[in-house]
Amino acid sequence: MEKIFYIAAWSKEDPAGGVHSYRLEGKTLRELGFAPLKMAGYLCFSPDGKRLYATGACGEGEGVTAFEVLPEGQLKSLGSAPSQGKSTCHCTVSPDGGFLYTANYSSSSFSEFALDDRGIPALKRVIPHTGSGPVEGRQECAHPHFVSITPDGRFLAVADLGNDTLFCYPCAPGKGIDPAGVVATPMPAGRGPRHLFFAPGGIAYLVTELGNTVISMKYHEGHYSLIGEISLLPEGCVCNTKASALRMSADGRFLVATNRGFDSLVVIAVDGKGGMKHVQTTLSGGNSPRDVNFLPSGNLFAAANEFSDNVYFYDFDTERGLLSPNGLKLTMPRPLCIAWR
Repeated sequence: MEKIFYIAAWSKEDPAGGVHSYRLEGKTLRELGFAPLKMAGYLCFSPDGKRLYATGACGEGEGVTAFEVLPEGQLKSLGSAPSQGKSTCHCTVSPDGGFLYTANYSSSSFSEFALDDRGIPALKRVIPHTGSGPVEGRQECAHPHFVSITPDGRFLAVADLGNDTLFCYPCAPGKGIDPAGVVATPMPAGRGPRHLFFAPGGIAYLVTELGNTVISMKYHEGHYSLIGEISLLPEGCVCNTKASALRMSADGRFLVATNRGFDSLVVIAVDGKGGMKHVQTTLSGGNSPRDVNFLPSGNLFAAANEFSDNVYFYDFDTERGLLSPNGLKLTMPRPLCIAWR
């Protein structure tokens, strides 16, 4: 297995802002390359792994940049396209490799791009969201924060933090999405849906930024039905914090979610049917863990601490689901995303 992974570092001015590539060699890290990109944010891959896409600056605004993944893991910029949105914060590619989607948080929209045979994006259309939620200052309008194709390949899933709703837009190879056929599933008011994770067996997990919880659901043909919910905070904890990332171990037995403010990682055991049980809460090694991920080896884990400019590494006990700091650490401006194929 290739043990190469990528980290997006967000900056407007720092020359280290962009996409860094690393190779795991045992428990050591070797930097393979660096692709500069102002305001580098979320990362996603083409289905064949030959292209990497990054949200970030594009001209005077924001958009998405396509990179060719070279044989040794370095990146070669292919071109960019504007999203015509603000705070372009998440991206995904359709299974046929023909379309790319971005969530535009601050402009209440998401964008659809057509990809040519080289994988270079061209903006096709921008789809607006409307609505709001009860949390003042955070839900004054719609805020799409996540886009992904559902496991059945039939829908584009969009999580909207501002209006507490999960949307599923029908999609088809060669055609893209059908906004007229959208299915909307309301979530509990004020939770602020942020990121989804689709697991085997038709189970989906949702991390809620404002509720600081993980919700388990049954997914079927564009619809979600709630099963359970678990808090990411210790009992009695009252602090200014918000949940962020959600990842699953390779064997599907554990989730890890993050708190920003109460800067911590929370390990949750799952039973494959929607049941969840708290296993561990541990410090993130920095300030505001925006993203986390299991690394290609399966027994290493990384936390990207946005406001302390560091990525902190852990050993992961695959049997017990426990994280232990291992002393590895990287420094870079505002790390926002950790991704690999």
